[in-house]
Amino acid sequence: MKIKYFSINGYWKDDQKEFKDYIATNRGEHNSKMRILEEDIFYYGLTENRIKNAIDQGYDHPLEFVITSYTKL
Repeated sequence: MKIKYFSINGYWKDDQKEFKDYIATNRGEHNSKMRILEEDIFYYGLTENRIKNAIDQGYDHPLEFVITSYTKL
């Protein structure tokens, strides 16, 4: 499976604090050719389908945060 990166926006469930442009990837490893630093990756293992599912489920999704939108990088 090819490594893909996404920029996600949303908020934390516990305090409703918003976040913007957090980087997520669908794999557990990092591809340095993308010019994305490993320390800039917020979450590993989020496929595009899982992101879409999280948006659809909103607060009910089991993640500790709610994803409101995303873009492919």
